[in-house]
Amino acid sequence: MKRHHIAAMLMLQSIGVGAYAQSSVTIYGSVDNGISYINNVGGHSVVKMQDGINKANALGFTGTEDLGGGWRSVFKLENGFSLNTGAMSQGLIFGKQAYVGLGKSSVGDVLLGRQYDYTLQLERYMAPFLNTGIMLFQNADLDRTSGERLNNAVQFNSASFGGLTFGTMYSFGQNAGTSSTNIGRAYSGNVQYSYGPFSGAIVLTDINKAPVYAGLTGAPDLLGQRLTPATVLVVDNQRILGAAGMYAFGNWRASAIYTNTQLKLNGHSATDQVVHVGGDYRPIPDVALSAKVSYDKLEDSHWYSLNLAADHLLSKRTDVYLELAGQKAGGATGTVASIATMGPSSTDKQFVTRVGLRHYF
Repeated sequence: MKRHHIAAMLMLQSIGVGAYAQSSVTIYGSVDNGISYINNVGGHSVVKMQDGINKANALGFTGTEDLGGGWRSVFKLENGFSLNTGAMSQGLIFGKQAYVGLGKSSVGDVLLGRQYDYTLQLERYMAPFLNTGIMLFQNADLDRTSGERLNNAVQFNSASFGGLTFGTMYSFGQNAGTSSTNIGRAYSGNVQYSYGPFSGAIVLTDINKAPVYAGLTGAPDLLGQRLTPATVLVVDNQRILGAAGMYAFGNWRASAIYTNTQLKLNGHSATDQVVHVGGDYRPIPDVALSAKVSYDKLEDSHWYSLNLAADHLLSKRTDVYLELAGQKAGGATGTVASIATMGPSSTDKQFVTRVGLRHYF
């Protein structure tokens, strides 16, 4: 009799838990591959297969559990990889994101783990021309708008209050190594507002001991250091201030983004300022045409860039695209063109064309 009583109690308990807590786990990701032609990389033209250029390849797991009373628990584990080699892009199992957190629908979420800093939020405002791919970003991603992570980070993202949202995060300086973009402490914050067809944002990120790929800027020197294409500098401080706005009207969207990045190393300082202006147009629902112009000024060097793209949806999850990118460098003697991720040219000009296939799941 006692055994039957215990079994009945356990069954009722399990039923109660199942009715109270509802959870879900989603597997998602994206794969992108294509052929790129670059007219000049180190003095030679190149035709090569490149993956993750239009959209970074990813495999992720995200989940949430309803804890009742408006509370929830959340997690995300996201891996980046190369489609052509199978290698992990960040050298980590979950190098893109890895966090767990708690949230309340009326307040917001607190997340702990490896996470993007808020400069990535500017990418939302690049949506009208994001189909032009990773080549649209600053040559060496000095302003981190393509998406960089902070290790050991605590982040708070607010709920929406009449279209206003905000967030703040702090990253502890520990476990320094090649997988980290913040060997020292870091903090980041953002404020965003949406009303009808308009949305805007301001972001700030400040990092101590940040590795930067200075050699990919195309500048001859930076922070008192002579640069080669392979030069990586661990700067004493990297501080980024960014602002963006986007407006949608009918089949058109337009946006503008400005970033101001200050770098400090051994008593030297440098400022990089970038302006992007662009938009897209959908003549029919399954075709998007995108265009973007940029101006980038890093001390005495500067670059003008033009990016164009045509994207055709084969389905809701699969599309084919054509990307064109051109850049003209000027300013300081020795400044060369260096379109993001393509490698520096040997001259002040560089041109890239790419055709590719992308799939979301």
